[in-house]
Amino acid sequence: MIQNQKMFNILLPLSSEQLNHLKELEMTCSDIQCAWLSGYFWKKANQNSNSSPIEKKKIDEDQLVTIISASQTGNAKLLSHRLHEYLNKNNIKNRLINAINYKFRKIKDERTLILIISTQGEGEVPEEAISLYNFIISKKAPKLNYLSYSIFGLGDTSYNLFCQAAKNFDNRLKELGAISLLDRVDADIEYEDDYDKWSQELLKTISSNYINSKTSLRSLSQKDDLKITNFSYTKNNPALGTILTNQRITGRDSTKEIHHIEIDINNLNINYTPGDALGVWYKNDPNLINQILKLLSINPLEKVSIKNNITTIFDALENSFELTVNTKNIVQSYAHFSKNKFLKNIISDEKKLNKYVTKTPLISMIHDHSSKISSQELISFLRPLTPRLYSIASSQAETHDEIHITVGVVKKIVSGYVCLGGASGYLSGSLKVDDKIKIFIENNDNFRLPADKNIPIIMIGSGTGIAPFRSFMQQRDNDGSKGKNWIFFGNPNFTEDFLYQIEWQEYIKKGLLTKMSLAWSRDQEHKIYIQDKIKENGKEIWSWIKNGAQIYVCGNASKMAKDVEKALLDIIAKYNNMNIEDSTEFLNEMRLNQRYKRDVY
Repeated sequence: MIQNQKMFNILLPLSSEQLNHLKELEMTCSDIQCAWLSGYFWKKANQNSNSSPIEKKKIDEDQLVTIISASQTGNAKLLSHRLHEYLNKNNIKNRLINAINYKFRKIKDERTLILIISTQGEGEVPEEAISLYNFIISKKAPKLNYLSYSIFGLGDTSYNLFCQAAKNFDNRLKELGAISLLDRVDADIEYEDDYDKWSQELLKTISSNYINSKTSLRSLSQKDDLKITNFSYTKNNPALGTILTNQRITGRDSTKEIHHIEIDINNLNINYTPGDALGVWYKNDPNLINQILKLLSINPLEKVSIKNNITTIFDALENSFELTVNTKNIVQSYAHFSKNKFLKNIISDEKKLNKYVTKTPLISMIHDHSSKISSQELISFLRPLTPRLYSIASSQAETHDEIHITVGVVKKIVSGYVCLGGASGYLSGSLKVDDKIKIFIENNDNFRLPADKNIPIIMIGSGTGIAPFRSFMQQRDNDGSKGKNWIFFGNPNFTEDFLYQIEWQEYIKKGLLTKMSLAWSRDQEHKIYIQDKIKENGKEIWSWIKNGAQIYVCGNASKMAKDVEKALLDIIAKYNNMNIEDSTEFLNEMRLNQRYKRDVY
């Protein structure tokens, strides 16, 4: 017994005096206080430990850093890939996944989640993140008390609901109990500095919280790993295509001006797939530039500095800055430089400012309140020019060394000025046959034809939203696909606005196009829209859905796409005897199973 007592005293890391103090303290503490002391001393011991990192517990697989990309125009996808590589190089074990492929019901098992997300339309989440968002805002969303997260939002300050998708995710994750590692970042179109600072802070924070394996995760499935297609040409390294055709395809009396443009890519080694988009770098209209410079009393040959490069103000405005979109920041800055009393009054009231920006293009503001400012002051508040994306309207199996796009011209008349969209004005008016154009491919794996060529498809588009479906039909024709094809198309008038009419009629004659449902909103007293045609054919649409059809929607996100989705939900509820909540769940499952796909803008 005495021998055992001696052994106990040798093993005990406390002296007899310390042990007596500890027992006295224990007698005065409640259960909760004892638990707190236990945690306190454990933390103290770990802080003072001199053990090597190898002796510490490594992060296990369900504690990996998960990076989710939710992209609309490709920027979030590129930044997610950069972050993935950055963490790998710094020995942070992580996986990269596209939001469309994320198994969102397992979010409760995550410990560190990074979301890089853009905003589309009227403050909405990008298409590929809809299922994830619908889940976390639903009653089925789990508590996330063990989740740490960080969000990098990409947006455009010219929109009132700037980075709203990122804000919505941030608020909801906090509601569910998750802890933010860093304050959310809301980045404008010039996001590089914000991204660099955020990614560095994120690395420091993650490194201080976890001890990670030095081996990068390489076991992700091909579906889960976010694929970056290695085109030799990118947004920052565009190809130089040649204009073959630039033709208006709406009638003389149409309310719309829409152009079909064909671009030669011979010898450029460019490959694309139906569903992809074409990125176009445009130049601003010289007439618009001269008007702005004249109103501001600026000599076109004045020199300005852009990121340490010297050029003329004319060249800077032609190639480097956005001139067709006004923003709150621009109005505020111009009011400051011009000292204009009217504009100062506008910027003092948020509601007035929002209304003014919506209705007043940049050229109109400068015309109505012209002032003398320097060329360097002018470019200090202008937004950088960014490329525009257009759904590709051709299949390479059909057109080989050509890319076709369908361009709707944006046009407003304000203060006597005809204001054209920057890119659409350039494409429709400036480019002639044999002109060169800077282009690149924006991959879109979320808008693809079914691999099984026997699967039926339903295509729903309005206006220029018909473009990708032209590429779909060309591809299915060349593949000899046996699956049925049904298109819904809407525009104002049959005689003026039936885009690619002869081609669709030929597909009907060949039997490749099974059915065509057309909605001409202004051909009769009572307006008929595409959603009306969907409801009218509800029973047959449900039959196609039951037979495995995939549904594709392309067009305006804020109006057309919402109305179409509501019509589809009504059909599912009616013919499957569901309430609206269950039909929403049904459509979400179709989206998850890649049977309901949208390319909206």
